[in-house]
Amino acid sequence: MTRHVLVSQLALALLLLTFAASDGQEDKSKSPTNRYGMTLKYRKFDQDEFKKDQLYALECFQEEETGNGIYVTQAGSLSVVPKGLFKGGDGKDKGPLSQHGFSIPVPPLDSKAKTPSYGVECFVDENNTNLIYVTETGSISVIPSKHAAATKGKPAGYKRLHGINIRVRKAGDKDWDKETTKWYGIEAFEDKNNNNVIYLSDTGSMCVLPSALAGKSSGKSDKPDWQYGLDLKVRGPNEKQPTKDSKVFGIEVFKDTNNGCMIYVVENGNIAVVPSKLAKFIGENEKSKDPELKRGFNLGVRGLDEDKFSDKTKKVGVEVYLDENNGNLIYLSENGQVSIVPAKEE
Repeated sequence: MTRHVLVSQLALALLLLTFAASDGQEDKSKSPTNRYGMTLKYRKFDQDEFKKDQLYALECFQEEETGNGIYVTQAGSLSVVPKGLFKGGDGKDKGPLSQHGFSIPVPPLDSKAKTPSYGVECFVDENNTNLIYVTETGSISVIPSKHAAATKGKPAGYKRLHGINIRVRKAGDKDWDKETTKWYGIEAFEDKNNNNVIYLSDTGSMCVLPSALAGKSSGKSDKPDWQYGLDLKVRGPNEKQPTKDSKVFGIEVFKDTNNGCMIYVVENGNIAVVPSKLAKFIGENEKSKDPELKRGFNLGVRGLDEDKFSDKTKKVGVEVYLDENNGNLIYLSENGQVSIVPAKEE
């Protein structure tokens, strides 16, 4: 399933410098370096077998400023691995190894509405033994090799831990009662194959945490505690700097009182979760701080039929913000996909 790059080392370097990342954007951030690419297959929630046309193209980059590893798909889904836990591989573009998969339902807020279910797949990234989870919607989440465990024996299922309902304001809205404010249902599950904790939104957005860091669930589905809200602007691939016309996404930050994790929820229902052992919350009477834009860049993602990067390769705009409330780094793509690198080391 791997897409090999059939060019010389020199040609590859030139292509990566040209197409893989930032196009001379005015913040002068350095271009992330492409490490390898791969193709992920997936099954829909009602399918037992993989189909040849159900595939997602994925690239892995390493950011120059931080050393963090960035996984990104053509759909703009992101999962970022902290520097100390990221291994870039040996440059041989090894493919993913399928581990297990299952179909997971996420009950909607409206009890009369049909319950959506999503196919979830787990792979070993053979370039570094990270675990990559992907949903049928294209949402991805990566477990670093330090915390990753391959599936042994016959694949097992999952166990529901708890569920929460979260309310999110649209960017620019200060009033919680506007019609643009949306509710999302989010469920937490245990992957019985490796004990990882899977957070899954009713939109199909997902974030997976190592069980050693996630904290034990109370199983009570208690109401989350709202922390603060953010409005974050994201440039598109053709914007050299943020403007009044750039996309802006509203994000709410909550504490999951069932296990102590921190949840970032974008106005479109995309989620990212900080494990409880790495989460830092603001005090009850403490005023929240505005985020600081650190840099932005474009990440080129080759299509399923592309071996090489070219001027036709799709680019995904990504911004990196520092959350001044806790030191977390927020990675946000142009279509509102989000990933968080905690300030604390794992």
